[in-house]
Amino acid sequence: MHIPNLFSSTGDNMAMYDELYIQSWEDAINECEKKLERHDYERALLVKSLQEFGIELQKLLIEFPNEPSKKAINLIHPTLGHYETFAQNFVNMMANPVDTSMMWGLLFLVFKLALGSTGPVGPLNDITKWLEDIGRELQDSNDCHHKILDFEKVKRDTVTVNKEILSLWLNIITTFRNKGQGHELWLDKIAWATMKITYDSAYQSITGAVRHIEKIAKIGDRHSRNMDQISILHDFLSLRDLQQEVTIPCNTLPVAENRRFYGRQDILRRLEDHLKPGDINNPLSSVALCGLGGIGKTQIALAYGYQKIHQLDAVFWISAEDSLSIQQSFSRAALDALKLPKASHQAYQENMILVLNWLHKTSAKWLLIFDNVDNHDVLENCWPTSKHGAILVTTRDSLIATVPIDIGLDVNEFDQEEGAQFLLHLAIYRRRTNDELEAAQKIAKELGGLPLAINQMAALINARNFAMDEFQAIYAKYEQRLHKEKKNGWKYLGYQHALDTVWEISFANLSNQARACLGILSFFSADSVPIEVFTVIAPNKLPDVLSFCEDDLVFGEAIEELTHHALVKRNIQQGSFRVHRLVQAEYRTRMDDPQEEFEAAVTLLLGKIPSQSSTKFDNDEWIMYERYIPQVLSLAKHYRDSQTKPNPLKPNMDFVRLLTNSANAIHDNDTLNVVSELLETADCAYHRCSKDKQDVLLWALLQYLKCMFHFCTSEFARSETEMRECLQIRLELLAPDDLLVALSYNGLGMAAGTQGRYDEGLKWLLKAEKVYEGPAGRVLSRKLVWGYNIARNYYCMGRYEEAEQVLGKALEIADRLKSWYMQVYGHLTFASLRTRMNNLDDAKNHAEIAKQLLETSGTVARFSWLSSYCAYRAGDVALKQGRFDEAIKETENSTAIGKLVKVPASILARCVHAYSKALATDPSRQSESERQRMEARRLRASLPDGGGDLDDESDEAFEKLVKMDHR
Repeated sequence: MHIPNLFSSTGDNMAMYDELYIQSWEDAINECEKKLERHDYERALLVKSLQEFGIELQKLLIEFPNEPSKKAINLIHPTLGHYETFAQNFVNMMANPVDTSMMWGLLFLVFKLALGSTGPVGPLNDITKWLEDIGRELQDSNDCHHKILDFEKVKRDTVTVNKEILSLWLNIITTFRNKGQGHELWLDKIAWATMKITYDSAYQSITGAVRHIEKIAKIGDRHSRNMDQISILHDFLSLRDLQQEVTIPCNTLPVAENRRFYGRQDILRRLEDHLKPGDINNPLSSVALCGLGGIGKTQIALAYGYQKIHQLDAVFWISAEDSLSIQQSFSRAALDALKLPKASHQAYQENMILVLNWLHKTSAKWLLIFDNVDNHDVLENCWPTSKHGAILVTTRDSLIATVPIDIGLDVNEFDQEEGAQFLLHLAIYRRRTNDELEAAQKIAKELGGLPLAINQMAALINARNFAMDEFQAIYAKYEQRLHKEKKNGWKYLGYQHALDTVWEISFANLSNQARACLGILSFFSADSVPIEVFTVIAPNKLPDVLSFCEDDLVFGEAIEELTHHALVKRNIQQGSFRVHRLVQAEYRTRMDDPQEEFEAAVTLLLGKIPSQSSTKFDNDEWIMYERYIPQVLSLAKHYRDSQTKPNPLKPNMDFVRLLTNSANAIHDNDTLNVVSELLETADCAYHRCSKDKQDVLLWALLQYLKCMFHFCTSEFARSETEMRECLQIRLELLAPDDLLVALSYNGLGMAAGTQGRYDEGLKWLLKAEKVYEGPAGRVLSRKLVWGYNIARNYYCMGRYEEAEQVLGKALEIADRLKSWYMQVYGHLTFASLRTRMNNLDDAKNHAEIAKQLLETSGTVARFSWLSSYCAYRAGDVALKQGRFDEAIKETENSTAIGKLVKVPASILARCVHAYSKALATDPSRQSESERQRMEARRLRASLPDGGGDLDDESDEAFEKLVKMDHR
């Protein structure tokens, strides 16, 4: 019997599948009875447990007293426990009794036959090794068993493993009996070679099943830890008892209701049967819609959202392509829908926690839709902990439909009749004819029933008022030509050649302006392209391909054409465009020269991201980064992907400048861990440009940013080398009093200081001071950063008075600029200084001021690297003052926030170390303290240089790991 797949099961039929699993296992047992000789079968029935198997092994030692036999028996002893545990886990997860004793009887027969083998092949070593190898796989499965939250997700794999083991032992026994050439203990090489092939196949199935079990366990374990982390963050935000005034009913569905939605009623019914979002007594429920891109998952989710919108208090749509998209979607829910009083426009992460907290506490009826989840990791920090509510997920990956998601539903293509009716349903402006149904059926068949393809063709039929038979003839003409040309364009896994014809017809009817616009959109992030990206300051200086941006009317006509052909969707409320990924990918492959559109996209974005000299560190910039960095990342990805293909995209200095400006914009608060990706792409792109095109000052900036990045990875010597190269270039090409020279001196001072060479660091910082005495000093934000850095260098040298003087002046500048970012950094630097001076009361005061600034800023501050650092400083001071409960709370916050915003591993290691020390003050939490200590050790070991002497667990050892501005 084929083992059933639970992917599309529901709670109501789980028991039925349980019975099928057991029936599948019993069929395997019956197969043993059929294939085994009678005396073997009866002998196997006598060995039913590990204990009885052990007794029989002792008898075999007497029967086969030679050294190889003793060695083999001794080798398998440690492995047998893994088999027993795995079998017991299998029994325990089944609702009904299941007997696994036959496994021991067969194993006994296998081992006895191997011990007694007398032919030219000695199978004993192979069988012993096989038993050990399989045992190790079972051990891996057993080790993660306690992490599995829902055993329904792994029953199929567990049955597979048990059946493969049973079948393997049976095959070995029958090979001995049937291939023994007149003697059951004699095998030739051919027979055993065949048996090895059988083993390899079985082992491959076993390892595949175990890897899947491990994935499920890993996901479950991470989910549990993230739920704990979210709970900590609720406490951090003081949300436990917060009563929030909200605006309901509300929704954030991204587009208007699709009045032409067709079919899928069976899926909608199954969604309702499982989710029941209108019943607050129904526990939290979730479903994943799975299928190929373009199959209609998003449209089904939208249809269900609108179906429930008047029955529920809240329906939230979360674009889940990546972590940033998720945060932005939750932020829209907080600001535009619920109108939560504590929500603010820049604090995406905090807004997400606020919404999750509301979902956790509310008695309202709600539905949450995560659209386009490609990676399970993106759900980690945003899965609600609520007792009721409903969650719908769309994904192309069936593995997503695991913990914490209840079940998955497959979304398939329309059959020929459904596809024809769908086409007729959409093509409302077609010319009607008597035989149109037959023509529609033929078209639907050609299109493979793919909803996206049918929708595209219906748009063209409507635009040209075609009759169905007329369009069928046109489609056939295009298809014949494409087939003749054997076009090898981009192919999406799972689709037929028919899609080539769909795209050819769709794109052929676009005007030049619409083509140019779509070409640029095809390089941007699919889910949300800001409309203002096409707004330019100097339209008369644009390349020809961007001529549609020169006139609002022309731009509007191009967008209208794209929306009319169902290629682009516009969200007026959010001020953004959405483009299906398939449309983007296919159009890129069909452009004669995508280079022009690629460079145009670079030009548009370059006008949005400020340079190193013009960065302001203000809230408006944070808002801008959140909107445009996803577009830059998309552009970078398309560039990298193209490098392994024929005719790759060619970089230019504007592209490198865009990447470096973007990395500079977020390098101090890289909550998405993308700076490394930006810098690596920029480095590669720079070197692919010809020497005569390379901008050496741009290379200097790239080296500067690499230095900043490697501060974070604790590669301090590497950072120093990079900053020296940056300084050398700038001294050669710029005036000695240029701001960029001062920044390089400042960076070298930090590089020397991080390595403990504080005297040398001071020399570089004093060089920077001289530059700041000139025109560069008018850039106050840069001058005060220098002040913080030299103050840190002074107090690391023990020169506290000088540190205090410089730090006081720098903090005055921060107060004058009213920059929460710089004010918080100043007070935390003061807290560090006072701690070193053992003036703990004043250190506590500065830490409290920093906390207050973060809490009242109404910005991204609450969830930033700086927020984690603030909690660390507060916890460190509390621990030194003997306020142990507060120390535990603050270091716990520091660790939780640090993980959420992805602080560098070195900084997180120090947070975890402090948390471990704080926990150690509580006698009841010693085991938890030890776990955190080992986690800090693991994080240190993960650093590029190995984290130094791991046995040195002093505060000083962890302090040496972090960059200078966190000391």
